[in-house]
Amino acid sequence: MRQEPGRFEFNVSQARQFLPGLIRDLERHPDRVFRILSRKRLVAELKAPALVAKKGEAARALLALAGRKRARGRMKVSEDVDRHLY
Repeated sequence: MRQEPGRFEFNVSQARQFLPGLIRDLERHPDRVFRILSRKRLVAELKAPALVAKKGEAARALLALAGRKRARGRMKVSEDVDRHLY
């Protein structure tokens, strides 16, 4: 197993053998990346999933954006449609 800062390399059979331990290690150290090699070629990377925002965070952000007032006031897009069309 070759070590680089924050990276670890395994061949496929080693990764299969150590998979439960690798998963536990990722839970403790989510910044680590395990590289899986086959005949010295990279075939996969095992890493922790990206951090997910808390439930409802997107809705709160959208409501905050919707609640802001516009600097120009209301836009009257189709107030006088007939005059422009005919």
